[in-house]
Amino acid sequence: MAARVDFYQALRGLIDQIPQGWVSTPIDLADALGDRRAARAVSEALQRDELRDAAEKVVKSPPPVWKVFRDFSTDRPLLRLLEFQRVMSDRVVQEDRLSGAELIAGVDVAYAGDKAYAACIVLDDRFEVVDSASATIDVRFPYIPGYLAFREAPAVEAAAKRVSGFDVLLVNGHGVAHPRGCGLASHVGLDLEVPTIGVARRRLWGAVGAPRGDWTPLLHGDRVIGAKLSIGGRHPIYVSVGHNISLETSIGIVRRMVRRGRLPEPLREAHRAAEELRAKLGARRP
Repeated sequence: MAARVDFYQALRGLIDQIPQGWVSTPIDLADALGDRRAARAVSEALQRDELRDAAEKVVKSPPPVWKVFRDFSTDRPLLRLLEFQRVMSDRVVQEDRLSGAELIAGVDVAYAGDKAYAACIVLDDRFEVVDSASATIDVRFPYIPGYLAFREAPAVEAAAKRVSGFDVLLVNGHGVAHPRGCGLASHVGLDLEVPTIGVARRRLWGAVGAPRGDWTPLLHGDRVIGAKLSIGGRHPIYVSVGHNISLETSIGIVRRMVRRGRLPEPLREAHRAAEELRAKLGARRP
């Protein structure tokens, strides 16, 4: 992934611009970063040791008589990432370019502080594990809706690169069912040039349409961008194309790989492995 941002360093650079005797707000800082949806992430970042000394300069609701600084010098890094996603979305291939569909991998990430613990598990069509790998990556980007790829893709890709091979990779996140048409699953597919499918527990983008047999489309205007599937329980999952695969094939693979619960087995196994890795290695952090 070519676009990277150290969110905390960028935020520190903005806070350092606030003159003595002035304050700013999380929303103003988020606007200066390029997207006011980052306001919550800004507020949470102020609890970090590296930013705690600057927290007094940021006030959620300053009194009217206070001087509020908004004239930041900024390249709006989040806006740059947003535009990068729009460019990347044009490269997503939503048709089948598969060499097979027997080996299905799943990848997931668990977190402890600034560490991401990723696990990739490859299953065959008998649900047997044929390969597995893990990766631990430092993270300098918080969770912001719509920007998950910039937090999670480095760890996901590092783990996926370490397995011997697979036909399709299931990613715990969205693909084209995303505000810019390029979620985590699409980023990973484009970076690794492999078929990927986004599988998520929550809907991020798109309106739920009328059921079409055993699935329900997610719509953006009159365009189908994903599918709502109800498998193995009350709660649905949301499936969308990541890259190099069709939605029809994506739905079929996800359904085939669900054995218990609502998640496909490769993702269940990857989630378990990532949690175990965090429990094992996260406890060793100083």
